[in-house]
Amino acid sequence: MVETTLAERIFATLALIERRGWCVEVEHLAQLMIGGVVGVEELRTAIQQTPGLHLSDGRVYTDSLDSQTRCHSLKRQLCNRTHTDRYWAAVEEYVERLVRRCTQVRCVALAGSMASGGFIESDDIDFNLFVEDGTRYQTYLQANLLALDFSARYGHRPTDSHTQRWVFPKLMSVNVIWTDDDTRPFVRQDGAMALELFLSQPLWGREYFHNMLGCNSWLDDYFPQVRSQGLMCSDKQPVQQSRWSSLGEQFCRHATYLGWQWVMWTRRHNPEALARVAQVRKYQSPYALFEDRG
Repeated sequence: MVETTLAERIFATLALIERRGWCVEVEHLAQLMIGGVVGVEELRTAIQQTPGLHLSDGRVYTDSLDSQTRCHSLKRQLCNRTHTDRYWAAVEEYVERLVRRCTQVRCVALAGSMASGGFIESDDIDFNLFVEDGTRYQTYLQANLLALDFSARYGHRPTDSHTQRWVFPKLMSVNVIWTDDDTRPFVRQDGAMALELFLSQPLWGREYFHNMLGCNSWLDDYFPQVRSQGLMCSDKQPVQQSRWSSLGEQFCRHATYLGWQWVMWTRRHNPEALARVAQVRKYQSPYALFEDRG
């Protein structure tokens, strides 16, 4: 019989993965396992001997994942490399522009479907940003303004209910913006948060990213392969906030909130898109933008 502890780890890991609407290959799951890396053959044997676990097309899933989602996930993974390569130059250009224009940005990390290995052409490209305290909304405004050029340039690409826009379809998308205070350590310390950080790929500010991991040793309770306890958590660099800077941040907060409300208004007849936004905001809590405003 398979050890219960290993079966529990498999189910716990797949619960986090399937929450994102995708399934993974055995080899990938072996690296993502809660509690640490497991040998591929040991994992394969456990899957085959544990009721409720299934292996098909090289992918692992539980009874909770429906066939439509499995097929969609498989299609995404098969297309991922081709579509990622097609847009990678744009990713690098956007990151370069962002860090040059927004000096308050500490780190830019790739997130979402491209980081998870399931990117298709109709997706937006998600980024997690780490910024100085007191600059969350000015960063969000600047990042979205910079993204307009890419939306216009790739306006011909396929879209879905989430990426479609009234004028230009969304391509570059800010997923979450964390300030220095947010990360030292994170208030939220659950498995989903740990997986989000584990899957994030720092494209700029790698040293800051590793320092952030070092400030969150709780990550090793979920994924000891992160080895956060072996990383340094250096003291936060103090940032002087002027009155004008604070006023500018307040202005950007109001401006971006109005813009966000307008986007939600354009989707008022699209229940699928609204449901998706609500789901994403729930997953991002308590770090979702405008969370205190509904």
